[in-house]
Parts: sequence; C-alpha cells; structure tokens
Amino acid sequence: MKCPKCGATIKPLDISPNCKNCGVNIFYAQQKDLLTRDAKKSELEYAAFRILAEKIKTSFVKGKIQIFRIVAMVMAIGAIFVPFATVWADTELFTATFSFGAWGIYSAFSDGTLEAVWLLRDTLALESGLSLALLGLIVLIFLSGLGIFIALLLSFINIQKSAKAMKVLSVVGAMLCVAASGVSIAMPMLFGKGSFLVASTGVGGFVCFCVLAFIAVLNHLVIKKNIQPQIKDVDVKRTVLNKKVKSGEISLDDLPLPVFETPEEKEKRLAREAESQALVEKAKGGESLE
Repeated sequence: MKCPKCGATIKPLDISPNCKNCGVNIFYAQQKDLLTRDAKKSELEYAAFRILAEKIKTSFVKGKIQIFRIVAMVMAIGAIFVPFATVWADTELFTATFSFGAWGIYSAFSDGTLEAVWLLRDTLALESGLSLALLGLIVLIFLSGLGIFIALLLSFINIQKSAKAMKVLSVVGAMLCVAASGVSIAMPMLFGKGSFLVASTGVGGFVCFCVLAFIAVLNHLVIKKNIQPQIKDVDVKRTVLNKKVKSGEISLDDLPLPVFETPEEKEKRLAREAESQALVEKAKGGESLE
C-alpha cells in the first residue's frame, strides 16, 4: 500500500492513521481521492443526460410548433374513427350496418358482419369492389398515420429527419384520403340500384385529409425554421471524453476537476467557493471570540 499523497510505501503492520513520511491522514486522503473521481465521473456522465433531455424537450415541448404536432397526432388518431361511409344491408337472412371507420371495421370483423357480406360478393360485384377499395384505402391511411406516430416518437434522435419523414407520410396519407373520399362519394350513387345495399357518404375522409395536411404544414415549418436542440459544446466534449475514459484510453486520475467548465459554470463555482470560505471565516471568528 502507498500513501495517496506522497506515494511512500506503507508497511502492512503499520496501523498509524497518518503517513510517517508526509503526515497526511491516509483515510481522509483516500476518501478525498474517491470523491474527486466520483465528481469527475458524474460530470462526464451527466452531460449525456443533459443532451438527451434537451433533444426530448426540443422535439416535443420546446416551442408551439412541437406542441401542435403532438396535438395534431392525437387528432389524427381520433380522425380515423370518423366514418368514411356507411352501408346498410337488409336481406331475408340478416340486417346489418357497416361503418367504414376504425371502430366500424373492428366491429364488422368481431360480429361477423364482414364475413356475411363477403359471402355475397359474387352477386354484388360492383359494390364489393368499391367496398374493398375503400377498406384498403383506410388501411393504408392507418398505416401512414402509424408511420407518422413512430417518426414523432423517435424525433428526439434527429428532429429534422423525423420531420421530413412525417411530412412525406402525411402528404401520402392526405392523397389517400382524397382517393377514399372519392370512393365514398361514389358509393351512394352506385349502391341501391337493384341490390339490397344502401350507402351514404361520411366525413371521415375529409377530416383525415385536414388533419394530415395540418401535420404536413407543421413539419414543413420545423424543416424551414431548422429547429435544432441547443446542445452546449462543452457537453459534447464531455461525452466524447467519457467514451475514451470508459474504453481505457484516458484515466480519470489524469483529468482535472472540473474536467470542462463554461464561463457561467466557473462563475457559479467561484461564487459557491467564496460563500463557503466566508462561512468558514465566520465560524473561525466566532471561535476566537469565545
């Protein structure tokens, strides 16, 4: 074992708390070294957390555009539940209502309505084709919305790339909404002519189009304004240095404390040290009076 201050060898049977060479208290010197190492390690590792926190804030809440993006995403989820069209079937075998929206499609699958209509597809060639076309378009709109949602969740990784992905997907989704609206408008005009199906147009396509167009505009603004997280250069340096410390290229013992320091951080540190020194002097002054 060696003295943490002067490096003198301490014999195994030497139980003295102080080094015989320099007189330092070995226990407190070791604790000071450990605390210094912990302080350096915390400084380097906490920088990565601050960078991540800044990216998350910038992507989701640091600005009106980012907040509106989250609101628009919630609206997009709700819009898919608005019926694009509604079909009524009235036969001797069954009577059913099928709504072309997220909830209506789910209900049709769960209660067997879609299966019953599917069995009559041969006698309803035109109606079945339009229904399947609208159903497919709604599924594609849902998938585009899912892609937008995933891009939003991952936007803290790179807000600009995610904004570009969201913009493209929302434009594609809006175009699909136009096609779905066209099909839903055609359905009432072509259904009910010699068949037992009657259809009416819903506003789901229009609502989804407006919401997706709004999302496209918001992400265009993110790209145009070049919104980026405000990351301090000193934190980037800390994260790079932390990787080198973890890989063994650099030892914590060779680094100063603080490792890096901005002028603002230095000013705060000096103010704390001055305050601590003043308290010590005040305490010493009180002891001398006694």
